[in-house]
Amino acid sequence: MENMKPVKLIPILFFVLYLPLFAQSYSLKQCIEYAKGNNSNIKIAFLDADVSSEIVNEQTGKGLPQINLSGTLEDKLKITTQLIPGEFFGKPAGSFIPVKFGTKYNAVGTVTLTQKLFDGSFWVGLKAARISEDLSQQNIQKTNEQTLYDVSAAYYRALIIQKRLDNLKLILAASERTLKSTELKFQNGLAKKIDVDKIKVSYNNTNSQMQQTELSYKQALNNLKYFMGMPVEENIVLTDDLPDYSREFAQAISNDNVTEQRIDYQMLKTNLRLYEADKQNNIFAYLPTLNFYANYSYQAMRSEFDIFKPGRTWFNSSAIGLELKIPVFSGFQKYSKVQQSQLNIEKTQESLKRTEQAIKVEVSNYYIQFTNALDNIKNEKENLALAESVFNNTQLAFNQGTGSSLDLVQSESALRETQNNYYSKLLTLYLAKLDLEKSQGTLINFINNL
Repeated sequence: MENMKPVKLIPILFFVLYLPLFAQSYSLKQCIEYAKGNNSNIKIAFLDADVSSEIVNEQTGKGLPQINLSGTLEDKLKITTQLIPGEFFGKPAGSFIPVKFGTKYNAVGTVTLTQKLFDGSFWVGLKAARISEDLSQQNIQKTNEQTLYDVSAAYYRALIIQKRLDNLKLILAASERTLKSTELKFQNGLAKKIDVDKIKVSYNNTNSQMQQTELSYKQALNNLKYFMGMPVEENIVLTDDLPDYSREFAQAISNDNVTEQRIDYQMLKTNLRLYEADKQNNIFAYLPTLNFYANYSYQAMRSEFDIFKPGRTWFNSSAIGLELKIPVFSGFQKYSKVQQSQLNIEKTQESLKRTEQAIKVEVSNYYIQFTNALDNIKNEKENLALAESVFNNTQLAFNQGTGSSLDLVQSESALRETQNNYYSKLLTLYLAKLDLEKSQGTLINFINNL
């Protein structure tokens, strides 16, 4: 039985050691590529673009010949009575003779063709549909950019929490070693009980913080998977390391032509084109329209219901013609529509001016935020190095018997706090960089060049 125990432990050890192999590894770019194919917002944007394309096809179809088939089958329960002047039949003048015309059963089949010859609203409608198609493509770009931002921000957040968790594990391991050593010294009468208690409290605090960080890391991964469009049940491992901000982020970021690069500004300009097309369409409503038409009919008239009996006579007829419609007066409706379109144009022009100013303010503010975050992270990095040095030296002094437990606990607490500050400021720096690139309309190129 004793020899069987190691054998039973083999599957458990295999599972523990190779559990990470069952998780899929993802870099930031791989997360972004996954999101492009699975994020619901991106899928919806592409479906909207497909709808816009079909609207263009629909509008184009309105300019092609329209062919319709129609048919009627009628049973006149009461044949219409007509009055014929009586003098036609030798009756006194002013008298009428009631006569029923027609047959009880009638069937008509008609094929009709119509073709637009002149209709200004058709061409404007086609133009507007194509502008809407352009707008849907811009919406795809905007959705892609927002998804890229969300995935990148979530990836950096999870990555920073992971680094913080790794450092807490190192602190906890060092604290555990010190605690065990102090407990052993206490048992041998070389340490005080209060020293053991102080170190144990510090150990418990670090352990509690590590557990909370582990939960935060799981939540950060869940948020990342949400933005990727990945099922939350999937297991993933982040493979990228934190970017070197001193090299990657210290790039020249000034740009004098950021307005045109912003997709939201481009979409506003496209909306302006739509309102201009709408105004043109309302103006064309004053113009006449001209259509060509042609029809061909077959008609059967029967006293008995034998319409479809072979050999019975059907009568045909056909016609071609032009249909001209000239609008004369519509109660000033067309005028009001033109004025509405003009007001929408003016509103959009004002929105463009406001957006242009807002973009400049955003870029300036995000630049200030980024440079401030860069300065802060440099200070926090120095503080972290000092805190690590103090902790290591205090721990060494305590183990050698020349330092106090109070100094050790305080240095460990200071190190945890400094790490929290450092990683918090580091996340602020990365998010500030993403915000700055997005405000300049260069976020996609920035991520692609990482």
